[in-house]
Amino acid sequence: MKQSSKVIDVSLNLVGSIVGAGIFGLPVVIAKTGFIAGSLLFFGVLLLALILHQLFVQVVVNDRAKRRIAGYAGHWVGRWAYWLALFSFFAKCVGALLAYIILGGEFLSVLAHGVGIYDGLWFWQLLFWAVGSLAVYFGLKTVAGIEDELTWVLVGAMIFSAVVLVPFFNWTGLGSWHAGNFWEAFGVMFFAVTAMSVVPDMVDLTGKKNGTAQEGVFLGTLVAGLLSWAFGLTIALAYPGIQNAKDIAMAFPPIFWWLIPLIGVLAVATSYITVTQAVKNLLILDAGQKERVSWLLAVFTPLLLFFVTSRNFLATIGFVGGVMTVMMGIMVCLCAWQVMRKYKSRISWLWRYAPIPVTLMLLVVFLRELLLYVRI
Repeated sequence: MKQSSKVIDVSLNLVGSIVGAGIFGLPVVIAKTGFIAGSLLFFGVLLLALILHQLFVQVVVNDRAKRRIAGYAGHWVGRWAYWLALFSFFAKCVGALLAYIILGGEFLSVLAHGVGIYDGLWFWQLLFWAVGSLAVYFGLKTVAGIEDELTWVLVGAMIFSAVVLVPFFNWTGLGSWHAGNFWEAFGVMFFAVTAMSVVPDMVDLTGKKNGTAQEGVFLGTLVAGLLSWAFGLTIALAYPGIQNAKDIAMAFPPIFWWLIPLIGVLAVATSYITVTQAVKNLLILDAGQKERVSWLLAVFTPLLLFFVTSRNFLATIGFVGGVMTVMMGIMVCLCAWQVMRKYKSRISWLWRYAPIPVTLMLLVVFLRELLLYVRI
């Protein structure tokens, strides 16, 4: 009974970590790739995420020390892997924070426009950044107290969307297939369903018990993936012409114009604060920086990018998911391979050789995604 409780705890925590801002990119890429084709691609990406999460569980369970991705890479692979993992994790988080600033401001702007006050996009994006950054500076107690509730509000909104929008589904082009958009969609989907950075925390919740950790992480990833897919498909079917995340509100009847922007800004805000804190902790624990310096780097690096990039939410999470998150996945596989070699007697044959094909596949994806965004 106690083990079942731990599995549920891990699953619920992981659902809360995965279901976040990334889901708002899914309706766009599913609509662009085609409903059936986009769904097939999504489940392929979800399968990859499930395997990577399970491989990372094996790494954490078989390592007695308390580390994060950079620490594991440095210990199991080498110093060069430590720096590469540190860079990829920092870049992934900073890119995600940039995406949150862009989308959070867009949702605030929609709400401001709806109630008849100033809706200048840049103003609301900078206000979103400022409030979120100050929340991190002054501590997370208030946010931690409401984050779980907001996650379930978001999940409720996703289920509500599926119910409300069914009568408005447009089945035209259900079987269409737009392969030219697959690589852009891959990055957005991979961003939306992976949570490698929190896997060590999930394993710690179980006391590093292998079976419990595997079950909890698998179930949490699967449930979050299914919820995210249902939300993306529902919006895409109701509004096949969707072009960007803030258009999601247009899929709903006018009376619900506020629903997605309000819940969206709350979800993005908690994600922004949590990820900013993760970057701050990374710089303190793995890079040896002082707390104030770490906070400054965590909050001002994405702001700098905000001023020098095109401020495109989909392109940002597509790059973060397809390039930086894939790089993190490669680091996880390299660590897992070393763990498998050392502790092969403890580890099921099912996982023992999995890092090799997964690494090769991720390398191909990484190069293809890098070419896509270099051209941009």
